[in-house]
Amino acid sequence: MVAPKMLNSDSSSIAVASESRPVMDNNGDYHPSDPNNSYMPWEWEVVDPDPNGLNCRYLNRSEGSPTGSNDFYNYPVSNTIMRGETFNSPQISYDDRNLPWLWVGSSATNHICFVRANSSFVRPVRALDFRL
Repeated sequence: MVAPKMLNSDSSSIAVASESRPVMDNNGDYHPSDPNNSYMPWEWEVVDPDPNGLNCRYLNRSEGSPTGSNDFYNYPVSNTIMRGETFNSPQISYDDRNLPWLWVGSSATNHICFVRANSSFVRPVRALDFRL
């Protein structure tokens, strides 16, 4: 993980993790700040206005893709996340259309789900520090 930059002023110092901030493109899609590294642990907030919540598409990593592809949009819905709720994501993954999706949950578990990494659905809240 990249060490945060320190911004100095006369009265205080503030740590900023600007290198790892998700980058939003013109379509509202979020991408890793380093295109060669999808690992980017962040806390995200759901902003989707749908009263039924944001669909999270299920994957059991030990069984592999339920469709035989990385077409996350066709994975079964495992749960929904309501507007205002937050979740952790260790990385951004890309589907077979090259659209970004957030891996919801821990990278250490087999049971995960995916939500679209788009400003219509989510917004980044803060970087997570997983250093031990």
